[in-house]
Amino acid sequence: MKKILITRRLIRESEDKASKLFDAKFNSNDELYSQSKIIEMSEGCDGILSSLTEKLDADTINKLPDNIKIISNFAVGFGNIDLEAAKNRGIAVTNTPEVLSDATAEIGILLILELAEELLRELNLLERVDGNGPQII
Repeated sequence: MKKILITRRLIRESEDKASKLFDAKFNSNDELYSQSKIIEMSEGCDGILSSLTEKLDADTINKLPDNIKIISNFAVGFGNIDLEAAKNRGIAVTNTPEVLSDATAEIGILLILELAEELLRELNLLERVDGNGPQII
């Protein structure tokens, strides 16, 4: 069974699933691990499930144990991981792409609806002030 380091707390269901699939080292206190702590805790692990809060720069990646083969970032992007350093070490890097696409689209629609509602309020206000209805200036 592959051993992984999970750097931050996950929801209970995700931690349960990780326990079934891997020999998982959990961050039970949900503390923000320093770079040296990540290096220390990843000893004996095959992979790391990191969060956006962990900075995995070239120095940190170069000090990871040789058995680390993958860094899975629990985030949309890779801004906290030095991809070139990982590539040079032969470490695969993954993330959670498209996880926020639907939520972003929904927020966009809500903003459009709010704008339409605000425009109606403003038009009603202009109509009450002028009495002749809205006029374009």
